Amino acid sequence: MTIALLGCLIFSTTSVYALQVTAGWVNADVGLQEGGDGFYAGVQDSWPLGTGPFDITVAGEYIQKKGSQMRFYSDPHSGLTEGEAKLNLHCFQSAAFLGYGVPMTNWKPRLYTGLSVVLNLEESWDEPQGETDGEYSYENMDFQIHLGFSLEISRFLVDARYSSGLMEQLIDGTSNAVLPNKAEEPDLPENGSKISSFQLGIGYAF
Repeated sequence: MTIALLGCLIFSTTSVYALQVTAGWVNADVGLQEGGDGFYAGVQDSWPLGTGPFDITVAGEYIQKKGSQMRFYSDPHSGLTEGEAKLNLHCFQSAAFLGYGVPMTNWKPRLYTGLSVVLNLEESWDEPQGETDGEYSYENMDFQIHLGFSLEISRFLVDARYSSGLMEQLIDGTSNAVLPNKAEEPDLPENGSKISSFQLGIGYAF
């Protein structure tokens, strides 16, 4: 509903900026022992709010979020061993941002904040061979808030953004979820952990 209302506001304006294609690096904290580095790619468009410095941007982005967790695996040949379980989350994000930009001679710095709906399209794990105690998984949808800074130089864009999830995401299906002293074990994921990330990218306007 928020995106739809913003869309009505957007199309009530008359001046339109160029369409921008963006891509870059993502470092995500997915609630596991280690975060991971992925990438993102997206398309966004901006509209000014009247004649002032404020604007609205709507974006659609593919985001890859990674992480890893050391776990114990029981293998018939090698016995009990410790190995790394690597997570790869493929997400689609639709977002709306409110920005404050100051046009200068050849470049435009801009601060922005916004809200997005994130859909987890696919969740995959790369794990060692063997049996382990239960599984970790993630919810299918999340809402995120964002705070970012961008710099437009002619048709080029440099963008940095911090994003924080609002909904619990990590589902702990292991026996560790019911341990009374789990909070004292810093290497164990916390059931219901939220996802946050930092991304840095570049863009080009058409």
